[in-house]
Amino acid sequence: MLTQSADQRMSGQLPPHGTGQCRWMPTPRACLPGAAAVDCPVMNSLPELQSDGHIESHWSAFDAAGIQRLLLAEDRHFWFRARNQIIAALIGAPIRCLPDGFRILEMGCGSGNVLRVLQRSAAGRGLVEGLELSRPAAEIAHGRTGLTITNGYLGSCNPSEPYDIIAAFDVLEHIADEATVLSQVQARLKPSGQLVLTVPAHRSLWSSFDVASGHVRRYTPATLTRALNKAGFEVEYLSYFMSLLFPPMWLRRHLIRGDQQAMDAVLDSEFRVLPVVNRIAYDLLRLESHVIRRRRRLPMGTSLAVIARPVSD
Repeated sequence: MLTQSADQRMSGQLPPHGTGQCRWMPTPRACLPGAAAVDCPVMNSLPELQSDGHIESHWSAFDAAGIQRLLLAEDRHFWFRARNQIIAALIGAPIRCLPDGFRILEMGCGSGNVLRVLQRSAAGRGLVEGLELSRPAAEIAHGRTGLTITNGYLGSCNPSEPYDIIAAFDVLEHIADEATVLSQVQARLKPSGQLVLTVPAHRSLWSSFDVASGHVRRYTPATLTRALNKAGFEVEYLSYFMSLLFPPMWLRRHLIRGDQQAMDAVLDSEFRVLPVVNRIAYDLLRLESHVIRRRRRLPMGTSLAVIARPVSD
């Protein structure tokens, strides 16, 4: 989940728009082997902006109070809990097939919610790391997991130290220049490596939540496959998930249209926990993890999951 703010640029914490520069900002504490990157010098490399000034964002949409509400929702709300089970089912086999000593990077790890899933799935056999542009989110992720979290861009990561798996869960939809980022992922994967993604599906489900969250697009299987193919990937597995949410979400998006764009109002609406509904929805949606684990495909859903490999030369 990638973020930067005008306030940061004005204060000199980031390079000016469009410079593409890298800058190290040392902190009093020296880097030690195994120390979290959030305690080490931070490298920010600002990519070229589109003419409208849009930058990939997510955590920039949340103020301090909003972040705390999101953290509470991640541990309680059915959507986050069911998604974690589905992601565990999605990434389980790729991790099990890796030899000990593997390296996994979660790009845009946010607060570390899914990073905990990867950590459990790795079971101490390899290294799991996070990459997050928002410093507050990176610090939370490190506090939650104890893992190394790099505060910066993927383009700043050394391609001579490739990963076995790079994962990005609900990140790609925030990135205006998806082609560049996917190419950077490809360059930082081993030839036998895998990219594991989840993204929101169906433009017909676009709402004020997408706008407030900084989404650029929602995907179809065709548009996601095309973007991956152009960046040098071949899709091994692709499926919808959150299928049971599609009918009520479609009705809500089309029948209860509102112009409410304030993030606090959107959070209240989207992340409200109704105990009975929350439990029933979780019990139903987590069943989809069995479908994903068996590599079957769901015919509809509000999200897409994909596993892709770099195309061999």
